[in-house]
Amino acid sequence: MAGSSWFAFFGRDFLAATLGWSAEERGHYITLLVAQWEQDGLPKEMKRLELISPGVSKCWSTLAEKFPHGKGGKLRNVRLEHERHLAHERSERARQSASKRWAKAAESKADASQDDSQQVAQQCSAECSEQCGGTCSDDAAMTMSYSPPPTPTPPPALGDEIGDDWATLRRAWNDAWGPKRQWRSTEPPPEAVARLQEPGWLQEAIRAIPEIKSGMCAGYKTPPTLRQFCGRDVERGSWVARMLGGEFTDDARGRRREKQEVA
Repeated sequence: MAGSSWFAFFGRDFLAATLGWSAEERGHYITLLVAQWEQDGLPKEMKRLELISPGVSKCWSTLAEKFPHGKGGKLRNVRLEHERHLAHERSERARQSASKRWAKAAESKADASQDDSQQVAQQCSAECSEQCGGTCSDDAAMTMSYSPPPTPTPPPALGDEIGDDWATLRRAWNDAWGPKRQWRSTEPPPEAVARLQEPGWLQEAIRAIPEIKSGMCAGYKTPPTLRQFCGRDVERGSWVARMLGGEFTDDARGRRREKQEVA
């Protein structure tokens, strides 16, 4: 499920991506985007797509490229999945912020409790001195003192899964670019670890590598650096998702390459 009942909609981007479409095509497109968000993907069978948006089969030749096959055999719009990742990140940041506020409040309450305990202990000690002349031990007062909570267990270290994913990504990159531009480190850098923990990022990254190699990435006459490839903009998302979404596509270069191949 989506985890949220809404997703960010960028009107300018939508109009640019559907320029020249009919109202019917745009209507089906919107319906399928909403269904993907709610169902975490779309079925690949046309008869089931028809149940979601009746009449979509007549427009599928236009819409198909917007919903490539993804994980689990479902159809997914790449840009929408990117927005889903951003929504998850915002939710996680909000959860962590709330946890910090609660922890701070609990700490303040514990400090106040400690002050009260010390006052009680001092009062107990004073009363004890008056009653027994100070001949008893300090144990009675000590039982009223505050004991700090145990140190929380540190989070577990990253498992072998991240290492295996890094090996898969590194092998895909090195096979595409050859010995001159290889990623040689057997340990994933922090940027790669952060991305590999995001659901679906590894599959998107492997899809992006041959497209970069084929020259579909405008402005990169040489391949991007590892830091660029694993980068993420706070507002716009991961570099890989933006690249697959067409942000860096050089249409003019693609047309020149097609002419050269024909010639």
